[in-house]
Amino acid sequence: KIKESMNEINANRRLKEAASHKAESEKVKRVKAAEGEAEAKYLSGVGVARQRKAIVQGLSSSVSEFERDVEGAAAKDAIDILMLSQ
Repeated sequence: KIKESMNEINANRRLKEAASHKAESEKVKRVKAAEGEAEAKYLSGVGVARQRKAIVQGLSSSVSEFERDVEGAAAKDAIDILMLSQ
């Protein structure tokens, strides 16, 4: 009877440890998933920022070309034309 009681105590202890390990595993999975999601959002933001920078550089280049190619034109004239066409 004592042996059965000790076996039961040990079994319950192992079940408790297993439950603790399983909970810790779930915690790690959730943390890693959240970190992955945060990294994906960060990289998406970096991509959007680069895209906007490229658009601004292209616009700047277009305005410079307009000023150079159209005699008497100023940057404001190019911007006004762009605003009308948008």
